Amino acid sequence: MPIITAKDFSSVGARAPGAPKPGDAPTAPAVAPAPLTEEQSDLCRVRDSLQQSEEFNQALLQTLTDLIFEVRKDGLIVAFHAPTDNDFHLTPETVMGKRVMDLVTSQVGQVAMHYLEKAFRTGQPQKFVCQYLLPGRLRHFEVRIALRGSSTAVTTVRDVTDRESLEREVIENSNRVQMRIGQDIHDGLGQHLTGITFLCRALEKGLTSKGLPEATEAAEISRLVIEALAQTRNLARGLFPVDVETTSICQSLRELARTIEQMFSISCAVECASDLVITHKGISTHLFRLAQEATNNAVKHGRAHRVSILLGSNDTQAVLRITDDGVGFPPTSERKNGLGLRIMAYRAQKIGGTLDIQPGQHGGTVVTCSFNPTLDEN
Repeated sequence: MPIITAKDFSSVGARAPGAPKPGDAPTAPAVAPAPLTEEQSDLCRVRDSLQQSEEFNQALLQTLTDLIFEVRKDGLIVAFHAPTDNDFHLTPETVMGKRVMDLVTSQVGQVAMHYLEKAFRTGQPQKFVCQYLLPGRLRHFEVRIALRGSSTAVTTVRDVTDRESLEREVIENSNRVQMRIGQDIHDGLGQHLTGITFLCRALEKGLTSKGLPEATEAAEISRLVIEALAQTRNLARGLFPVDVETTSICQSLRELARTIEQMFSISCAVECASDLVITHKGISTHLFRLAQEATNNAVKHGRAHRVSILLGSNDTQAVLRITDDGVGFPPTSERKNGLGLRIMAYRAQKIGGTLDIQPGQHGGTVVTCSFNPTLDEN
């Protein structure tokens, strides 16, 4: 018979740790959680990714100083975000459900709707600069439009007043330097060549009167100097053109065409609508400079042989169109953001217009500036 010790006795009737007390209801054994299915794991990952993306977007919006609109093709605003300290004092409650034309001036609204329609038509992002008068200061805003699906577009509005001021200073300085060089060429080198021309003619006459054979060489020198003088005058006229402030824009464009023909030996035709009247001299100056840049580009970069300049109007807009038969303009993705193109876009914007550069139907390039002929550029 086995011997029972005190230790063995003391354990009789003792409960194991966690064991139920006498009279307690029986408990179900602990069950380990079932492993997630592959579908449930995918849903969790998607949920976590969406949450992280939403947190990132919210943080990103808090860092932006731009106004952000989501706009339908008809101009209806369906979503809006702005920093709390925006100068417009706009809130989602005051913006959503309204149309673009309800929030800005008619001129700015027309330009905005033009680029919005173009974005939906071409599927390409659009960009333009407009002016808006806030209390105490005229501000410049850069507007960018990109499609969000097929029904709405996301539009950002950024204050670029300081940048526009710097660009304006660069352009004005460029114009002043160009005019000064043209005037120096005309008054300095041109007058110097004129004096040489008279001396060569006098030398030719003297040698001819003496029957010397060197008279032929003197005549050739005189001819070459006269050609150099003509080229110098054409160059000076291109840098320091006719005074647009004292002549009509049509007359200035015709003078530009004659200069282009003489300098590059090409055909340059001008057609102006007789019923189009532009009284604002600032607009005339911008149009002339824009046409000058476009024609020079057509000859130098497009290697065109024929250029036509059209200035006309329809019911609400005037149009300056420069067409050439050159090699064409590079696609948008291959264009270099050169100063010439930026200056052209700046001049179009200054007269409340839009600039469009497209390939011609039969080759070449078509540069079109649509604008309001009665607009005060300020």
